[in-house]
Amino acid sequence: MKKTIGWAFLLGFLVFGRSAAAEFGYPVNGEPWYFIKASFADPAPLSKGSWRVARVAVNGERARDYVLFQGGEEVPGKEIDGELPFEIKIRHSWTGNTSYDVEVTLENPKSKSSTKLTQKLTSPGLKGYWDRAWKNYISLLVAEENGIERTNLPVQATLGILSAYFQSPDEIRVVKTARQGDDIAYIEVPCQVYDIVSWEDRKILSTVEKDEKTGQPIVRYHPTTSFSLAFLADLKPHEKATYLVFHNNPAAPKPAYGSDLKVTGEGLGKAIENSFFRVTLNKKSGVIYEITEKASKTRLEHKLETNGSIHWNPCVYSPPHAWYHTSDWENPPFTEISGPLFYSIRIAAPIPYYPNVLSSVTYHFYAGVPYILVQTTIQIADRLFVQALRNGEVVFNKKVFSHAGYKTVDGQVKVIDLSRTRMHPEHVISLRPDIPWVTFYNEAKGVAFANLYLETVATNVEGGEASLEQPFVYIQHGPWYYLARGLVYSFGTNNQTRMLPVRKGSVYYEKNVFYPFALKKGVRFSTEADRVFQMLKFPLSILESIETYPESPEGWVVPILTEPFEEGVEEAIGGKKKK
Repeated sequence: MKKTIGWAFLLGFLVFGRSAAAEFGYPVNGEPWYFIKASFADPAPLSKGSWRVARVAVNGERARDYVLFQGGEEVPGKEIDGELPFEIKIRHSWTGNTSYDVEVTLENPKSKSSTKLTQKLTSPGLKGYWDRAWKNYISLLVAEENGIERTNLPVQATLGILSAYFQSPDEIRVVKTARQGDDIAYIEVPCQVYDIVSWEDRKILSTVEKDEKTGQPIVRYHPTTSFSLAFLADLKPHEKATYLVFHNNPAAPKPAYGSDLKVTGEGLGKAIENSFFRVTLNKKSGVIYEITEKASKTRLEHKLETNGSIHWNPCVYSPPHAWYHTSDWENPPFTEISGPLFYSIRIAAPIPYYPNVLSSVTYHFYAGVPYILVQTTIQIADRLFVQALRNGEVVFNKKVFSHAGYKTVDGQVKVIDLSRTRMHPEHVISLRPDIPWVTFYNEAKGVAFANLYLETVATNVEGGEASLEQPFVYIQHGPWYYLARGLVYSFGTNNQTRMLPVRKGSVYYEKNVFYPFALKKGVRFSTEADRVFQMLKFPLSILESIETYPESPEGWVVPILTEPFEEGVEEAIGGKKKK
């Protein structure tokens, strides 16, 4: 009888310690990790009560990222019931046809006893980890949640990693994963790394803080490198995708991505083109001067007055000063970012002759993308009285377009024959400020230009709201056609002599898309304008999953909550010693 019990216990231990029920998983379809999932089916080696997982190791290397499961559900912590089977999912960059020793150390808080459970596993003959030359990865979990297909959608993420794991932007690779039968397909996605910033304050890093109770050093900082990353994403409606950002490969060659994006010219007067358009910027102001839509071979321009640019705003008119626009800038300061995926220019300066009206215009031009992302800001540094404060103005020579169309907030598409409209100074039409889009087009010439309104924000940095006086979007017909947004705009009404206040601290932000496109046979202008609007209006969900680096402190680091710091930590920076 004793022999029978002994053999049964040994058999139970072997089943518990060497269970074949294991899974080697991929970061795919929204899953963040390469992982090993081990099942411990027989609880015999443990006793009653709660057991806490104290350490997990794979092939002797500690794993700090893991999830426990019991009763088919994720355990909200690190403690399991010692009488029930459990599973552990461990973040580990496995390779195919490889043996792995999984070791889980558990402690019983009540009895102070501990035990080690082990499993010997062998991974299936699959691809496994993408490339061992890249030692680390960050997962970006990208989800399409609005039922809209996304094609070549610009995605931007900012990542911060410990500097020891980053040597050069050349080492960064973005890889999308996809199921391929029982295995995985890796698709490398062209990317652009920019805005690299490092923190390494040696004075702060060299200061030692000690916990008053334990005497142990408190690790509060590590040298950190942050960078922004851009790539183009393709997602089907409701798709969940995992994009892996591989790093830490000092020997990685500089990537050589093909690109149809070309930037020429000097200073502000750049010419930017891709397969869809060619855009020239005004040599003095840097704003969009003209656009050539390549498929229809149509040049969109203005060139009828003053600076002749297409893109005029932000602008302000506060008589007796003249009416000035960002298109009237002369050699304003600017910054550029250039690479294989996108070119951007950021221009920021006061409006001419209005030193308290600070404005900015930012353009993003992408490889393989037919539209231009436009962001503008206005900040009022001191109160002023105006007859016009406007944004979002585009002006065209009327020889190209014959009609205008817009989409209402209830989904209707309205069309205006521009040959039969009111003329300047009356508005062709006034529209509510949250109109989705307005499009100029000409079916005979086969060309259109859509202004897609993605986001507008008005606030005040001193509290409360920005000054707004019944804002509206409107179309004008004179020697040109133009489209603009009035924010505070008495001049555009039947009582144009009113001087209206704009509060100090008022800030206005607008994010638009300029989309020149050829009209395809059998496809209405509104179908194409709305397709791109829907794709860009509703952001993707993007979540980051990053490994716990070995250098990171155990547990929670109590933050600095008072100044000077007096919370029981010796030698705190700027702190006063407690009496």
